[in-house]
Amino acid sequence: MTLLNISSQFEYLDKYFADKTSMYRNAGWLISAFDAPIWEYQLGTKGVAIIDWNVTLEDGGSLLSPKHKDLLEGLKQYLITSTKNASDMISETNAISSQRTLFDYTGRIIDHLLLNSNYYQLATFGLEGLNENHLIAILQKAGKEDADNFFDWQPSVGSLCIKLIESLPRELLEEILNKHPAMRLVSSEQEDENSLGIAVSDIPYARAALYNQDLLHKFNKRWQIKVSSITEIIYAKTLFAKKRKRPPIATLSYGAESTGNRRECPAVRVTTGSTEQASTKQFSTFQMVLHRIGTLHETGVPAPAPDDINAILSCEADLAKPGRYRTLPSAIALGAVRDAIEFHLKNGEHLISSFCKLAIQSVRTGKSPRAFHGTALSKILRAQTIELGVTKASLMDSDEKRVREDYFSELRSNASLSELVRVYIGSVQIVVGAMMARRSGELIDLKCLTCLDSTEQWLLFLNRKSTTSTFGIRNIQARPIEPIAVEMIKSLIRMQKVLKRIGYIKEMTSLFAVPCSRGSRGFYSCTSENFNRSLDYFCDYFQTAKNNVGERYYIRQHQLRRFFAMLFYHSSSFGGLETLQWMLAHTNRRHVWNYITESMTGAELMSSKSQHVAEQMHHNGLESYENLKQFLRGRYGSDEFLLWDIDDLEDEITHLQKEGLVEIDPDFFEDENGEQMRVVVKIVEHAA
Repeated sequence: MTLLNISSQFEYLDKYFADKTSMYRNAGWLISAFDAPIWEYQLGTKGVAIIDWNVTLEDGGSLLSPKHKDLLEGLKQYLITSTKNASDMISETNAISSQRTLFDYTGRIIDHLLLNSNYYQLATFGLEGLNENHLIAILQKAGKEDADNFFDWQPSVGSLCIKLIESLPRELLEEILNKHPAMRLVSSEQEDENSLGIAVSDIPYARAALYNQDLLHKFNKRWQIKVSSITEIIYAKTLFAKKRKRPPIATLSYGAESTGNRRECPAVRVTTGSTEQASTKQFSTFQMVLHRIGTLHETGVPAPAPDDINAILSCEADLAKPGRYRTLPSAIALGAVRDAIEFHLKNGEHLISSFCKLAIQSVRTGKSPRAFHGTALSKILRAQTIELGVTKASLMDSDEKRVREDYFSELRSNASLSELVRVYIGSVQIVVGAMMARRSGELIDLKCLTCLDSTEQWLLFLNRKSTTSTFGIRNIQARPIEPIAVEMIKSLIRMQKVLKRIGYIKEMTSLFAVPCSRGSRGFYSCTSENFNRSLDYFCDYFQTAKNNVGERYYIRQHQLRRFFAMLFYHSSSFGGLETLQWMLAHTNRRHVWNYITESMTGAELMSSKSQHVAEQMHHNGLESYENLKQFLRGRYGSDEFLLWDIDDLEDEITHLQKEGLVEIDPDFFEDENGEQMRVVVKIVEHAA
């Protein structure tokens, strides 16, 4: 073998001795020259994509200006390193899908820096100005499952709305609202989903301001934001985020199907923040991608200090405290179940019968139900319904756009048949929801003709989380149901059977379908909005409790899912309560526990356990929790935790469970009275 041949055989090693700057200025996906102001690239897509580096920084200058040369060089090299093979940083990673993921994550971080260039003072200090705290905060934010959370999509739109409202004369906004009154209607569901960071009272003005700026458009008879236009405004200083497709924001939408029905009081927030956290794999990937910014030191490009970069390697995935669904105080849940059952026993049968009799007259005469009032109505309704106080078919006229000031006082004085039927439907939802611990979607999907088995002892539903390996087909599951819940369900089924037989409705539909709230002839299938609205009717009618700032607890099904578990825990300490005995005493406790663990997620169970223990401690409950009190006393060096409200104490106990420091489980045992159960709190001793 000649020396020439030997040399040619080792030519592949030349790239290992190449200039590192050259390595980080070339990528297989980059079509344009590295120094080009606009990049063309192709990475796992059919077409060619573009990156325009002409971004404005906080000093008003372009990223392409000569004074920002180091910053531009660093960002470009950082993006190129994202798809490099970690073993040699020369070749690309093998899978295009992996390259795309790493490229997207890196692009997300670059966009965040550019979008917040004023905070990071990129124009002054460049990437070198990023310190340990900056990098850890970016990692925390990047550890969100949804990219829209990372870029604060809804709060950013809310900030834009506030700016527009403040920039426009109030008279102009009022004029727009008067011309388009549907803009003023904000449903309770839109209130619940409001993550814009603006007050509910400002939502109509936000819509009017967006309309004035041509940032709304009509789609399928419903007005919604122009997502692409707003995205380009909010994320103008980014490379990728300004092109990302996003769904419209429901809170800012309005249209013909909007309802003027509002809740009487502001609602207690049902969540404490975002519940979407990244998986361990996602977090680790972000950690690796952010750490790669340190490779810029190899080419002499200004970058964060090595010690600051390495600090992120010790961070754990549970950095950000995740939001969660706020639990419903057990006293409120117990009271709601009691009120719902009593309302059924006292009024359910005659209200359904009266509604069916009114529907018969509506069909016979061809008149709307609201056409019957006074003496004409009293001749139709059952005597018990009239004695209850009903004087009209509905509290709202068909053309009325907003609820009258006396609406809720009339609601509670039983003046309207239509509203009382909605209260009754809400009562059935409360009882079924509390006793079955099902997801709201599973209850919304229930059909009159198929929700009960032939024995009327089992509830049949489509499992919302059962499509894995079934080609999207959801499994039908059966669960035992209490006789009182069956009785209430059958009254709703009976109502629809009568309505179908007389021709008031064409087909029997959802179990929790609702009559038209305006007293006109109509019956609507159950939707998420209708389902929640029936619960709102119930809460306003029975005036569920308010918190210390005047917000009412408007019950939601995800809270009732935990209630069944709460009943189970409370039965260990309040066995004398008749409601709990009636609901649980006839059932084998281990079987109930198996049902609970099968029906609820680990997070929901943990929350229920924490709520039970927090309530017991807050009300000077069981002495068996003295060990937890001692643990918290040692942890905080005082008894200050005893002054916390129940929600804060619940959050702390949940956090201790997540850390593995506390375990809460039921303990089953036999005594002279048979099977018993107690809730045990165990403090876990970790090895030093």
